[in-house]
Amino acid sequence: MSYKTGDAVIVTKEGVNHVGIILDKFIVSNKSTMYDVLLENRSAFTMINTAKSKQMYINRDLTTRLCASGEITPTMNYNELFEADKLPIVRA
Repeated sequence: MSYKTGDAVIVTKEGVNHVGIILDKFIVSNKSTMYDVLLENRSAFTMINTAKSKQMYINRDLTTRLCASGEITPTMNYNELFEADKLPIVRA
């Protein structure tokens, strides 16, 4: 499953789950899809993928069960943040 800009996701970091939104999606040299994510606490992370072997990853199972089903929605609205120029720049 591929996520697009503005999608809500659950990011698992060291066993703790956080709600976030996708800021950007890009492909790295080994053809892996990576994401820039803004968490609810306004922390921004770059180069996150969906591999459970990492300390921080997009949790596909929880994202599907909670975000895609509409059970959890982020308090941030990507379009409003974009229009107000309040999105962080996480890559140059």
